[in-house]
Amino acid sequence: MRACTTLAPVLTLVLSLALPGLTQAAAVDGNIEWSGVSHYAWQDRRPVCPVNGETFQVRFQTYRNDLSSAAVRVTAGATVTTVPATRVGTRGPYDLWAAQAPATASNTESYWIELSDGALTDYVSKNGITHTVPADGGYALDFTTFDHAPPGATLVNGGGAVFKVWAPNVATAFVRGEFNAWGTLAMTKVGEYFTARALNVTDRSQYKFYFPTRTADGGYAPDPYARAFNSPSSYNSIVENPFRFNWTDTSYATPSIEKLVIYQLHIGTFAGLNDPAGAAPNPSRYVDVTARVAHLKSLGVNAVQLCPVNEFPGDFSAGYNPVTHYAPEWKYGTPDEFKAMINALHRNGIAVLLDIVWNHISPTDNFMWNYDGTQSWFETPDVSTPWGSQQAFGRTGVDDHLAHNSHYWLSEFHVDGFRMDATAFMTPGIHSLSGWQLMQRLNNEKNQRWADKITIAEQLPSDPIYSTPTSLGGAGFDTQYSMQFRDNIRNAIFAAAFGDPSMNSVRTALLGAGPWLSGTHGYHYVQLHDEAWPSTGGQRLVKTIDPTAPYDDQWARGRTMIALGLTLTSAGVPAFLQGDEWMESNPFNPAPDGSGRIDWSRKTAPVGAGAFAFYQRLIGFRTTLSPLFANAATHVFHVNEAGNVIGFRRTDANGNTMVIVANFSNADYPAYQIGMPLGGAWTEIVNSQNPLYGGSGPVNGAFTVTGGAYDGFNQSTTIALPKMTFAVFSPQAFVGVEPPTRAPATLALSAPWPNPTRQHAVLKFALPLSSRVRLSIVDVSGRVVRSLADGPYEAGEHALAWDGRDAEGHRSAPGLYFVRLETSTGQRTTRLVRL
Repeated sequence: MRACTTLAPVLTLVLSLALPGLTQAAAVDGNIEWSGVSHYAWQDRRPVCPVNGETFQVRFQTYRNDLSSAAVRVTAGATVTTVPATRVGTRGPYDLWAAQAPATASNTESYWIELSDGALTDYVSKNGITHTVPADGGYALDFTTFDHAPPGATLVNGGGAVFKVWAPNVATAFVRGEFNAWGTLAMTKVGEYFTARALNVTDRSQYKFYFPTRTADGGYAPDPYARAFNSPSSYNSIVENPFRFNWTDTSYATPSIEKLVIYQLHIGTFAGLNDPAGAAPNPSRYVDVTARVAHLKSLGVNAVQLCPVNEFPGDFSAGYNPVTHYAPEWKYGTPDEFKAMINALHRNGIAVLLDIVWNHISPTDNFMWNYDGTQSWFETPDVSTPWGSQQAFGRTGVDDHLAHNSHYWLSEFHVDGFRMDATAFMTPGIHSLSGWQLMQRLNNEKNQRWADKITIAEQLPSDPIYSTPTSLGGAGFDTQYSMQFRDNIRNAIFAAAFGDPSMNSVRTALLGAGPWLSGTHGYHYVQLHDEAWPSTGGQRLVKTIDPTAPYDDQWARGRTMIALGLTLTSAGVPAFLQGDEWMESNPFNPAPDGSGRIDWSRKTAPVGAGAFAFYQRLIGFRTTLSPLFANAATHVFHVNEAGNVIGFRRTDANGNTMVIVANFSNADYPAYQIGMPLGGAWTEIVNSQNPLYGGSGPVNGAFTVTGGAYDGFNQSTTIALPKMTFAVFSPQAFVGVEPPTRAPATLALSAPWPNPTRQHAVLKFALPLSSRVRLSIVDVSGRVVRSLADGPYEAGEHALAWDGRDAEGHRSAPGLYFVRLETSTGQRTTRLVRL
């Protein structure tokens, strides 16, 4: 709502509750919603850095439909002009406005913005938003010093570029580059910055700053704000035109955090190993991810969380050793190729969340150390973290560098939010307050200018204060890592090998840890890069459960499906690691030998293909069915410690409900009683033991709840619950009855898998027409060992499982068998070997 006093400067506006819901109050009603107003002068002018008194456009944004009109008041010398502003577009919950300031012959110019809602007019100027005419002189432009330029290198009209660098402790600075054959162009000091305009600077040309007082690198210094580096050439900075790329994602909107399913992706290890999409170098690149977006869309995830892409030393890194916060890693490709990847993801409905590392700089290649010959970027004595030195939080140049970085990614690269690395290490020692304020600034500015975007805190151990709004003293992150969920579910999965997992600890994980650690405030996962990274003592879940290659036995399959199934259906924001969708066993290990790349052959291997189909279906429900959204209520109603089974329901605001049951045990329960919140017709919408997903069966399908009171409900049912089953049930009235799978053109019987087998084998067949089906296991003498089906089946794909037993329930001898399919449209036969 509109404040009663002058707010802090627009750049650091503190309104932590400026969420999309507030736009409901935006209307022409004599009340301007200050929490949706923003103008960042260094980012919101076109051209970004006007020169020679040229005309330029002033841009700003407000909540949609909040204003009746707006204008920009421009002062140039003795001339004052009021220029009407017009709505030029929308973005998320905002209206975008623009006004064209006239050209001038004056060497200086200033402006402020006037916002009108009916008879009310408020003002936006460099010191904030006020009810009265600003007394601060407005946003200033100086066409002699170019102090209005943003830091870094900015291409300007008329040729050349304006360079600007923060160096508060020295009196002399120069810029050198290809534009002047690496000669010296003196810069002008204005406040704590140096500026210079250079002619003949072209897009993609290289440059560096030069300080006579700098002892490292012969006085040459890379630009901390550079949009790209030539890393092999000692981090030569590269001029980049940020408007060069042609975006085509204008219709894209960031998904609601309630509906997110997040896939952690590392650019360098994503592509190339046994990859059907084709070869890719090691490390793989932005273009390689772009070429494989169809895989992510098919899986159904609606967000990727990228490991850091900031420039790092060498070519192989997880990205958590940045040398800069701005330039994307050169080995992965150009900034435009990174933008093309994001554009392709957006066009396929997938958000991009960027991992940012503000808590330290790489201990090697740290060119900002003693940057200008003095220690401006870091503290003396050093404030260190376990991974490198921490920049001097609390200094204006440092804080602006980091805070502006978030807007740089959101604006120039269209990212949808951030995961902040190691937030517990943002506040060591003398930075206990300044680091905290920097995190609050990130989230306050995000909420004001990018309210539809998302911030995630990697806060370990979890602490509710990090996801508490800043207005209540918190750091203001939208969500944070839930250590309780991760640890409790992992412990139960590993304990299941010995038959004694704690269902009460699973219950605790499902119920969350209070209002600021539950629902959308709880980020749920069981395995991300740290858990699978050998350098941190980790390895993939499947390898821990099944230590024998190929690490995909029934136990690894069953238990990981329970773990990720609970992640995807619990009241939180679910996330998982690349490759989990096909039970990847390779470690997370960016390395020259390629050992950490995910193996795409597992996607089509029998076990991996089944896992992919299971997660694909489950993710489809998680992103579309409201009882499974992050904030839907959770009621754990069934805790069977002796039998290692847990059951819970999720209920949306309209009372729609779904039931999830997980059997952690190693025992099959052919007829398991479970309470149900409603009577009548129900259906099992997904079951990890469905033979279609490589399970042993049986499945429950559609059924009617007719049993007596149980689990605190007035009714119950009996279900088949094989060992390691994860199943989701829904009233048929809510999800409807799903149509059969699309019929194939011809009769088909797939090869059994696994084959050979010691346990069960999944038998898939597809019917072009509805038919009576007889599916039999036959030995080499022609004797029918077991009849698995004998009755009518609908057209479409079907799957059954043979457990290796004959018609009398005895285990069949090892040897060769035949699977025989007989239908009204033909017959098919395939071979199966039992070990």
